[in-house]
Amino acid sequence: MSTSEEAAGERLSKSALRDFGQPIPHEERNYDFPSYTVTLSPQEAPLPVLLRHALTLIGIRHNGPGEKVAWWTIFTYKGYPCELAHQKFGLRLRIGGDLTEEHAGDLLAEMRKKLVSAVRTVEALLVETASDILNAGNVTVVNQHRQLRRAYDYFRARATNPDVVEDVHESGESETGKWSTFLLGKNVMALNASHDLVAAISAFLSSLEHDLVLALPFLNFDPSKDDLTKIIGDRWGEKWRRVIGHSDPEAVRLRERLAEVVERWRNPYSHGGFEKGHGATVYLHTPSLGALPVGLSSIRDSPLFSFHSVSETDVEGVFALFDEIDAYVSKTFPYAMQWIDSGLDVRFDREFTEQVAGCLDSEGDLVKLVDAYAYRQAMIDNMDY
Repeated sequence: MSTSEEAAGERLSKSALRDFGQPIPHEERNYDFPSYTVTLSPQEAPLPVLLRHALTLIGIRHNGPGEKVAWWTIFTYKGYPCELAHQKFGLRLRIGGDLTEEHAGDLLAEMRKKLVSAVRTVEALLVETASDILNAGNVTVVNQHRQLRRAYDYFRARATNPDVVEDVHESGESETGKWSTFLLGKNVMALNASHDLVAAISAFLSSLEHDLVLALPFLNFDPSKDDLTKIIGDRWGEKWRRVIGHSDPEAVRLRERLAEVVERWRNPYSHGGFEKGHGATVYLHTPSLGALPVGLSSIRDSPLFSFHSVSETDVEGVFALFDEIDAYVSKTFPYAMQWIDSGLDVRFDREFTEQVAGCLDSEGDLVKLVDAYAYRQAMIDNMDY
């Protein structure tokens, strides 16, 4: 353990985890006594591995994986044999021994409270190295391509075919005389289409930025040199320059046209699904804990506003441009898009980039690598170890 981990372990052993101890040897344990179990909710322990690591810091080892269980750790609490196990259907905390159900319930409640409390110490320890881990490329970025494209497709369909609004003609009399109003349905439809067009543009930019970041490990991303935090926080134009470049005249033309659309219809807002408030979209490859989700809290904030009236020509022109950009990206980065379209998350570490390069050299595409990772992910999801 590092000096920081040793200090954290010492604090925990004197505070939240002072009643936790090493497991009773198998040959000394009486298995005739009953066992009692509770399941910790995702709200209590959203990252079960952090509870496990708190116990690791005080010298309690863990085991696994096994059939339908990612890991388990055996220990004692106030002298009673206990187990914490991350199983397919939940995080289970158990206690056994010569206990009544009521007494066991009290002890389980104490343990879950203390374990959850110990997570704060673990989180503080991880914060010390999180930035270095992220910027070294030892992260997995959640692939949100499908979700972002669904939002784009939804607003595009609404902007292209707005709901029909009938003309409204009303009249009546008041103290000042007769009055009448006329609302032209086509004008309302045009206004509605403009709202949906702006939303579709924002969704497209978010999807494009996200895909440009996900494409990096399949191109020339260097974990030792590139600043991933900066790339994620850059505006879409900087991401475009970093990934697509400006040497190809077609790329320059498409970027200029996209800039015109953005300037006219949309204030700079999204960063490809990486903003604060979107939940954890980046996973740090943390030694001994695996990939842990983190939120990025320092990405630029810039809300969108402004709605403009829109014509059918405007709508058709914007979406025709977007179709051109989609086609260009797919043609220019076919292997990156092959992975992104699969829905698999993307690693940014050197081992993964070397796997990609090796598969392309030997196979000419990424079909085998995609299949291998998809199989591995299914195994993890079902805990079929």
